[in-house]
Amino acid sequence: MQLFDRWIALRFFGNFALIFSVMFLFAVSIDTILQLDAYIEAARGAVASGRFPGVWAALPIAIIDYHAPRVFQLFAYMVGLCSVGAAGFTLTQMVRTREVVAMLAAGISLWRIGLAILAVAVVLNLVQLFNGEVLLPRLAPLLVREHSSILGQTVRSFPVKLIEDRDRRLLLASSFDPADERLSNLIVLERNERGEATRRIEAAFATWNPQRGGWDLEDGFSTRRTSREAGEGAREVSFQPPEPLAFLESIVAPRAILARRFRGFAQLLSSPQIAELASEGSIDAPTATRLVGQRFAGACVNLLMLVICVPFFLVREPKKMMRPSVLCAAVAVPGLLGSLFTMTLDLPGLAASVGVFLPVALLLPIAAWRVGALRS
Repeated sequence: MQLFDRWIALRFFGNFALIFSVMFLFAVSIDTILQLDAYIEAARGAVASGRFPGVWAALPIAIIDYHAPRVFQLFAYMVGLCSVGAAGFTLTQMVRTREVVAMLAAGISLWRIGLAILAVAVVLNLVQLFNGEVLLPRLAPLLVREHSSILGQTVRSFPVKLIEDRDRRLLLASSFDPADERLSNLIVLERNERGEATRRIEAAFATWNPQRGGWDLEDGFSTRRTSREAGEGAREVSFQPPEPLAFLESIVAPRAILARRFRGFAQLLSSPQIAELASEGSIDAPTATRLVGQRFAGACVNLLMLVICVPFFLVREPKKMMRPSVLCAAVAVPGLLGSLFTMTLDLPGLAASVGVFLPVALLLPIAAWRVGALRS
């Protein structure tokens, strides 16, 4: 039976790899056609800097540079749909070549065939969990790049608008360079409980120091502001002389700045990093709960949807497979997309930890019914 399982598993995995490769190449082709000017511009910039001898040598490298990291991101999105498609192709081929009939004649049940496919799907979803917790966080700076940053190691510099940390401090800067983790023209306003500014910190440049958990300041200084009652509702404000400042302890790390700048950056991080962002106040706690829960709930949804769809193709007698294929597509595509939408939605009256697993609870009885109705 191990030889039988390996044969079905390899066939299923081969179809999965083929479907995923076709979808990835299709996505790359569409993006390349629509953004061809951006790729050519990046190639010309690389040639002008002396990195490549000509545009035609730099152009394919620019396309690969932008899309190669997105293989892992597309895998995270498409593992469920590609698994259903691979199962459909595998079983359709086996029905068409009468292999299922031969297996039934040999005493092998349809359950056994489906179990081999499900085992490979479990492995693929475990790989996706590893992908989301280990690989995507390392590739996150590359995945949030725009087409203007092609052939760069991360996104280009951008201005930092007002950021409020959990200590009520406001931080802004004229620009932030993610590659060097460096702020330019930094201004920090410390405030009291009433929202009044008590100290102003300025620096020409600030570089992130991960060992000390803060920013090393260049030409930094702080100015304290005090106020007191002056009678009849008036307040008297005074400023102390500026004091040199070489270091600013802050929870606003480069990762927090990127998370606030790019909406999809947080979902590329690992679960501990997402929890750290939530503790820093960069994202709210319900959003962090949903982002972490989506990875585990998404894997469960992928497997349950596969269990629901596989019986469409597990037939005891050879027949045309067009109708089962259409029914499978009509169930799988809305089911997977609807589950993803529900997991990202803030459902009123439901905690985030409950709402993210709501699709799993809804699909579980349907999967059980589909398994029980299978005539093996």
